[in-house]
Amino acid sequence: MSKIVLKGVFQITTWNESAYAEHHDGSKQTIAEISQTYSGDISGVADIRYVMSHQQDTTAVFTGIEHLTITTPEIAGTIVLFHNGTFTEGVAQSQFTIVEGSGTDNLLNYVGHGEFTSTENGQADYVITLHLT
Repeated sequence: MSKIVLKGVFQITTWNESAYAEHHDGSKQTIAEISQTYSGDISGVADIRYVMSHQQDTTAVFTGIEHLTITTPEIAGTIVLFHNGTFTEGVAQSQFTIVEGSGTDNLLNYVGHGEFTSTENGQADYVITLHLT
């Protein structure tokens, strides 16, 4: 079990976003607090905080931290993901890395990376690749 690739869908269950700066051109900076559930190779839940910059052309960039609880037949535990993403033409995408040393339980010695691409209705397809250190 030195490398594990997990794929599936997550569903956003709550989204609370508040602006901390709003500008005359319609752009703004916000903080979003999000909860979501995972299905597919992962059965789990996550809490996320994104700092976002919305541009006047309706695009956005975001960065943030996700605390993910994973349960699979092989592994269980938590990891922290560090996100960098974009929102363009209605699609959110993010690349993320697993914060080294953040794993618990069976995920204690894993590092890795992943990505997601939003689909519709608050869902996104994810891929997470874990490597045993």
